[in-house]
Amino acid sequence: MSLSIQEFAKQNNEPQWLSVKRMVAAKMAPNFGVDNQQRSFNFSKPNLNHQKINSNNQASDQHQKDGVIAMDLFAAANQFPELIQENLMEKAIYWRDNQLNANHLAYLQSGGFVFIPDNKSIDEPINISNLINHNNQEKHLLIIAAAGSTSNIIFEDKNNNNENDRLMIEVLLGDHAKVNFYDAALSKAQNAHRVLNAYLAQNAELNTYTGLFNHFNSRYDSNIDLDGIGSCATINLINLADKQQKQLIKTKIVNQSEHTSGTINERGIVADEARTICDTTGQIKQAAPNSYSDQTNRLLTLSKESKGKIDPILLIDNHDVVAGHAASVGRVNAEQLYYLKTRGIPAKEARLLLTRGFLIPLINKFPDKKIRKQMMINLEERING
Repeated sequence: MSLSIQEFAKQNNEPQWLSVKRMVAAKMAPNFGVDNQQRSFNFSKPNLNHQKINSNNQASDQHQKDGVIAMDLFAAANQFPELIQENLMEKAIYWRDNQLNANHLAYLQSGGFVFIPDNKSIDEPINISNLINHNNQEKHLLIIAAAGSTSNIIFEDKNNNNENDRLMIEVLLGDHAKVNFYDAALSKAQNAHRVLNAYLAQNAELNTYTGLFNHFNSRYDSNIDLDGIGSCATINLINLADKQQKQLIKTKIVNQSEHTSGTINERGIVADEARTICDTTGQIKQAAPNSYSDQTNRLLTLSKESKGKIDPILLIDNHDVVAGHAASVGRVNAEQLYYLKTRGIPAKEARLLLTRGFLIPLINKFPDKKIRKQMMINLEERING
């Protein structure tokens, strides 16, 4: 039986500040707007059911020795309210921005919290894939890297067959913190929505590496705010759409302060009758002289029926900057495909070879060897499957 927000909060031992915040979000949500692109992903309210909360720190023994926290978000709200209350959907993803965000907070079912302490360099990658219940509709990850820390964080979808699947990820970096975030989006839901927003303080660095291999209709939103002087971010994204899949990808880096740098690299494959739209924005504010913004987008269509569209945008309010973009949508090379077929290579294998050849230049930018290997496995499973 579905619970009310109050009942869900009580059964899951939520602190009062969180349950009140969720109820306020539910009450205010109808007053917020929803744009046309968001409308198809403004899911109906999910059923709230009692969840089994793991209140233990799920970080490895070595990570716990280093002071790393990786645990259930609701449990963390009780144990570390000073970290959760002022940061959850307040700095990177704002719950007041729109109806979609407000409903996500109000009806949040599962969440994870990660904290990297000050001046800790964590060599072993931190895998946080098991922090959430992947079968829930509304899920959230809050990641905080304190000043001077360095870490590599990995998240990978588990198999699910939900009708709707939304995960919102917030990454907050303190001064001089550095995070490499590896994100494997492999949802099998009919409608999958992924959000990754970040806030960077002075001289912080964030590199995101995303494989967008969802099986059905999907939307990916990423907005990185370079608020601190000297902060920098790179979005690396590989996407694949096939069959009748519809895919919308919106990425944006905003240079808020001077000497900041933002780079977006995207490569994607569109096969069969799929549709992919990429909206990529680099914005340099007036208060950000001596800054850099660059974006490169490539889409490869594999059939006459597959369609790809790229909309690169530069919004520049300061002339003392360097900014540029490059974008292309092209068909698979018919001569290459014909050559492979004449050598006895089946059509499906030929398509895989051409797809791999197109994506490898960006996959090779992923610094972790295991991640690169897993990316190729995920790609081959989709092409062959």
